[in-house]
Amino acid sequence: MSRSSFLKPLRFWPFQIQRFTSKQHWEKPISGRDTGIQIYNCITREKVPLILPNNTYATWYTCGPTVYDSTHIGHVSCYVKLDIIQRILRQHFNVNLVTALNITDIDDKIIHRSKESGRDWRELSRFYENEFWSDLAQLNIQEPNIKLRVTEHIPRIIEFIKLIIEKGSAYKDSDGSVYFSVNKCENYGKLQKVNMQVEPDESTTGKNAAADFALWKAQKTENEPAWPSPWGAGRPGWHIECSTLASMVFGQRLDFHAGGLDLRFPHHENEEAQSCAYHNTNQWVNYWLHTGQLHIKGQPLKMSKSLKNTISVGAMLERYTADEFRMACALSNYRNAVDYSDAIMQTSRNTLKRLRTFKADCNAYLSGKKRVAHVDASEVLSGLQRAQQEIDACYKDDFDTASSVGVLLEQSNAVSRQINGGVSEIEHNLTASSCVDAIAAVDNFIRQHLHILGFSSLETSKAQVLSANFNLDAFVEDLLQSRHLIRERAVAGKNKELFGICDDLRNCLSQHGITIQDHSQGTSWQFSDSKK
Repeated sequence: MSRSSFLKPLRFWPFQIQRFTSKQHWEKPISGRDTGIQIYNCITREKVPLILPNNTYATWYTCGPTVYDSTHIGHVSCYVKLDIIQRILRQHFNVNLVTALNITDIDDKIIHRSKESGRDWRELSRFYENEFWSDLAQLNIQEPNIKLRVTEHIPRIIEFIKLIIEKGSAYKDSDGSVYFSVNKCENYGKLQKVNMQVEPDESTTGKNAAADFALWKAQKTENEPAWPSPWGAGRPGWHIECSTLASMVFGQRLDFHAGGLDLRFPHHENEEAQSCAYHNTNQWVNYWLHTGQLHIKGQPLKMSKSLKNTISVGAMLERYTADEFRMACALSNYRNAVDYSDAIMQTSRNTLKRLRTFKADCNAYLSGKKRVAHVDASEVLSGLQRAQQEIDACYKDDFDTASSVGVLLEQSNAVSRQINGGVSEIEHNLTASSCVDAIAAVDNFIRQHLHILGFSSLETSKAQVLSANFNLDAFVEDLLQSRHLIRERAVAGKNKELFGICDDLRNCLSQHGITIQDHSQGTSWQFSDSKK
């Protein structure tokens, strides 16, 4: 077909695109490191072996946000789930994972919000980008190795588009826009099973076919943000941005490409098509990962800014902790949708509480504060060995975090039952003391895997207490009220031992900068000028 006939408006010659879904369109890496992981493949519709061609490191690209508004928990749930998977790959499977994430800082939504608010689009996008990174930090999500802003790489994007045009897979419209020709991609539709016919449409003005998508958008008005290009002033289309930036960093093949399930089609489908055209290959990404969406319980649609059914990260953190939200995400497979509700968050909170109780039992036992119990060291160690094998199997089964949390709970419950199961007649003996190392080993195991999953320490720090609106005045008043009751009993019974306890408490508070004074009707207190 000649170039001139290719550029004819296709509304005069209908065609059909067949969406292929057969296994032949996924190419299994023929060599490299077999991680032992079975990962879900959206092309084959089944789990496949995760093989990393480069033994030195693996590449990972995540689609970042379009920064025109505040981040909501439906959005960040995707990043929490992906953060968990990245941590498992790095810390359990020892994969040197190199990650990149883009910031879409120019888009129709940004332009619209800029006009609506009267704020410069640059200032607007940078404000919400900074807020995005702050939200990720609050949720203990690791930042990517490489951050990429679209507006800082416009020349690269233009060159990427030029080569696709030169290869005959894209065309320029009369208004200066550039479109990708879907019918030039034999495997278009391989990521998601979408059975539909793509035919000319009278509404597809400027495009050869309805399914063709913009690589470059011509400037509509003079005051609209635009950059010069061979096709006229304009800006990149959404899909081409990620293809260019990922290719710029990682080249013609990616190990992982990740994002929410809603991005699989058309965004990731279009990325794969145009990248294959650019690199002259049949497969650009080896493994696509798509996270399930977050819904508000009782609402069938995903949480979305456009639907005005969002909950901000800040609002969620006023009621729940970052760990509780992370646990809610971990208690289901990353591909599953999550129904956000008070009930699921309470389940998450209770799960963490059980693990904290275990930690407290271990601390008391290992420090000698809990009297030596009848602990069977061989049973503890055999349980630990079994748990290590089971949790490895969970991670290898498409990163099954729900089951891995179950393994941790089962192991912690078993050990807690032994610690609290009874007290020996002899407080210290050789047999009992030999169990201390076994208990410590289990404690290490559970702490290690909670760390791998991205949970903060189960032991609440003073800083966490103070940051949780801890009321010091109320605490001291309650403490002094208890001391007052003890003092009343000391006076009534002329009990020197109770008087001594009251004096010890006074001295303890004084050492921490609090001076108390007893009166006939109670006790007052104040901060000392300096701590003793």
